[in-house]
Amino acid sequence: MTEAGEAGSPPDEDEFEVVLFGPGYGESIVLHIGSGCWVIVDSCINDEGNPRALEYLESIGVDPAQAVDLVVATHWHDDHICGMTRLVEVCSKADFCCANALLNNEFLAAVGALEGRHLSEAGSGVREIHRVFTWLESKASRLTFAAANRRIHAWGNCEVWSLSPSDVAFWNFLQSIGNLFPRENRTKTRIPYVTPNDMSVVLWIGVDDIAVLLGSDLEKRGWVEILQSEERPTGKASVFKVPHHGSENADEPDVWNRMLGSNPVAVLAPWCRGGRVLPSQRDVRRILAHTTNAYATASTGLSAPSQVRRHSMVDRTIRSTGIELRQLAMSPGAIRLRHPLGSQGRWKIETFGSACGLGDLVE
Repeated sequence: MTEAGEAGSPPDEDEFEVVLFGPGYGESIVLHIGSGCWVIVDSCINDEGNPRALEYLESIGVDPAQAVDLVVATHWHDDHICGMTRLVEVCSKADFCCANALLNNEFLAAVGALEGRHLSEAGSGVREIHRVFTWLESKASRLTFAAANRRIHAWGNCEVWSLSPSDVAFWNFLQSIGNLFPRENRTKTRIPYVTPNDMSVVLWIGVDDIAVLLGSDLEKRGWVEILQSEERPTGKASVFKVPHHGSENADEPDVWNRMLGSNPVAVLAPWCRGGRVLPSQRDVRRILAHTTNAYATASTGLSAPSQVRRHSMVDRTIRSTGIELRQLAMSPGAIRLRHPLGSQGRWKIETFGSACGLGDLVE
């Protein structure tokens, strides 16, 4: 956590810890589930291209090769999976979990085609997930598949459940795979995102009586399916990783009412691409109407950045190569939460780098 401030010492053996890393290079979550065992959800990188989760663990004296039990890829968008290959290589004893759609034969066939001359070197989350699977196959590593209401990991008093994707979402995803295949004589391109993002893996992580709900980028339709299920874990979470960077298209009010306790700790990582910024001021106010205990990993850039004017010929040339220009208006930050296990106390909240209270961003 060098760019986000001094990380200090590791959590106590009987302490639940959640750390959210945010922009500018995506988001990632690290969790200590007790007794020196760790879980990593998604991956993002620092300025040197190293996974921030690994940087953090090493900075507090934790060996990720021995301590990490589970690595989860919630979906294949590049702001959640950049650096994942390095992550699974280092965390050599960890199980790897993702949605089963990412190992579907049709999806892998599309990836294989896109790995060739049709895929832009500008980068892709699909390219990263393909490298992950190739490495895991060479090591005969254990894979776990996330699906609605499935317990994907258990250790001591901790249980990790995936609440999505549903069977319906999986079927819809299969119908959309054809759009990923490159056409003959087509200019190299980045892989289009499949929307709405119903294949995102939402996680429920419970240790003793404490629960955390990690919303990934699941959009509203997926949350309605979760709420309708009678098979998901019971109880209410005291920490919520707000889905899809606080966007309105991922907001379902009943999640706050039925799955979360009173005034929960809500955390999010903002997002900025192509002049669009999340969360908007409207999003910020909506989240604060649910809880006053909300935090963001960045305090700057939450208004539309100014556009750099270029000659139209330059714009056409850039677009023809499939390159996507991004304005990185937000510096990286982190939010760390710690809670003693077996205690009814409150979460201890620390912010690093550009992270701040969400209320500080209201204009």
